[in-house]
Amino acid sequence: MKDHYQVHQGFLGAGFPGSLDTIPYKLDIPRARAILHAAGLDHGLTITLDVFNQAPFTEIAQSLQATFGAAGIRLEIQPHLTGEVYTLVRTHRVQAVWLYWIPDYFDAHSSASAFALNLNDGTNSIAARASWQIPQLSAQTQDAVRESDPGRRLELYRQIQLQVQRSAPYVIALQERSEVVMRANIHGYRQGLNADMVYYDRVTK
Repeated sequence: MKDHYQVHQGFLGAGFPGSLDTIPYKLDIPRARAILHAAGLDHGLTITLDVFNQAPFTEIAQSLQATFGAAGIRLEIQPHLTGEVYTLVRTHRVQAVWLYWIPDYFDAHSSASAFALNLNDGTNSIAARASWQIPQLSAQTQDAVRESDPGRRLELYRQIQLQVQRSAPYVIALQERSEVVMRANIHGYRQGLNADMVYYDRVTK
């Protein structure tokens, strides 16, 4: 996946105001084995990993399988159609799952409301799907979106990301690098507010 993905471990992607570039997670097989031993799980542990049945997700899963195996964990890969994976997640029928996330709009709250907000009101955030009970962090996330001072708002989102990195039941690992290639005679391309929204009405060549 060289040049297609970069290591990024905060829920705000690189390029977003307030994004963290800290890399707190690292590969440490001896420490993983020590944690398993302390938990009494060093005599064998099997985890099922549900993934989309397409590249690069199956390749990522196989890499994880080899790494987990080095620590003494057997990772059983279960490939599914995309819709089937989301159904399993929404009905809380997964042990572990590899997913990707695209912000709905280019503001920090789009991702923060997914990863750091669970109001237990039926809202289908990622935190709620993971049954992560976080009343204080949810309140901080709501405070951040209402904050009118730009500098203070960015600092709040940085602090929220740090708390997610420390305590969340999910790990953010990678950021995809998508490039748009155009000929030199193409002009007027505009990216909209939504990641999937591109304006072509002013494109000329």
